[in-house]
Amino acid sequence: MREQLKQWVDDLTGGDSTRAIAVVTGIPQATLARHLTMDTPPVETLIEIARAYNANPVEAQVVAGIITEAEAHRAGSGSAIRLASTRQLLTELIRRDRGDEEPTRRGPGHNGTRVPR
Repeated sequence: MREQLKQWVDDLTGGDSTRAIAVVTGIPQATLARHLTMDTPPVETLIEIARAYNANPVEAQVVAGIITEAEAHRAGSGSAIRLASTRQLLTELIRRDRGDEEPTRRGPGHNGTRVPR
């Protein structure tokens, strides 16, 4: 597995062992161990890890080099804007106007988005 991807998995899982990740994801330990030794694990495995640890599965694909960051932004920007509530859009505009660099996060592994009400 590429170093950047290995670091992403370690950061995401808090350094959990392969066995612990297998339990959380439901992927058989032998399968997971085999996938995590590949240069680029199967996208399905990366998505399951991301979902199990409440991370954005698209980020896993970018880190793994499956898609580019530009492709991820193109795919997500239009739909995210359409799904955002007026309050969410205004909150983001105010945050940007104040010069805040990072979106507000609600906890570890949270992707910074909120579910529209």
